[in-house]
Amino acid sequence: MSITVDATSHRERKKRATRQAIHDAAFELVDRHGLSGTTVEAISERAGVAPRTFWSYYPSKEDAVIDHDPDLARSLRVTLLERPAGEDAVTALRATLEGYVGRRLVDSDKAVRRQQLIRREPHLMASVAASFDELERALVSAVAERLGLDPVASLRPQVLVMVACGACRVAQQKWADEQGRHTFADLLDQAFAELAATEAGSRP
Repeated sequence: MSITVDATSHRERKKRATRQAIHDAAFELVDRHGLSGTTVEAISERAGVAPRTFWSYYPSKEDAVIDHDPDLARSLRVTLLERPAGEDAVTALRATLEGYVGRRLVDSDKAVRRQQLIRREPHLMASVAASFDELERALVSAVAERLGLDPVASLRPQVLVMVACGACRVAQQKWADEQGRHTFADLLDQAFAELAATEAGSRP
C-alpha cells in the first residue's frame, strides 16, 4: 500500500513541477516578448517539454500565463462549504477568497508583474475574466447550498458573491498599484469595512 501511495505522490509532484515549469516559461516569455511574440513551441522549449505536453496541461498560451487551474473552482467551492456552519455567508466568502488570493501573492514581485502584464495584454484580461466567472459560479452554488436557497430562483447568493469578489478584486488591484506597500489582508479589511459602512448608511 505504501509503495502505491508513494508512487502516486511522486507522480503528482512530477505533474505539479511540470505544470509550474510551463507556467513559469510562459509568464517570462510573454512578459518579455508579448503574447503575439511568443509561441507554444518557445514556451515548451524553455520549459523543457514537448509541445504535446504543453497542450495536456493548458488549452492556450493565455491560460498558461495566468496559470488557470481547471480544478480551482471545485476546490474553492469545497473550501467555502467547509467553513464553520454558524459563519455568515459574507464572512465565509471573505475567508475563502483571502486564502486563495493570499497564496497567489506570496511571491509579491511576480504578483505585481502579473497584474501589470494582464493590463498590457487584453487577451490575458479576457482569460482572467473567464476564469473569474467560473470561480464566481462555483461560489454562488456553494453560498446557495449554505443558505438553503435555489441559486436560480434567488438573487441573494449571486449578489453576495459579486459583492465579496468585487471587494477582493479592488483590494488586490490596490495592492498591485501600491506594489505591496500595504498587505493584502489590510486592504481587504478596508474594502469590507467600506462595504459595511455603505450598508449601515443605507439603513433607515
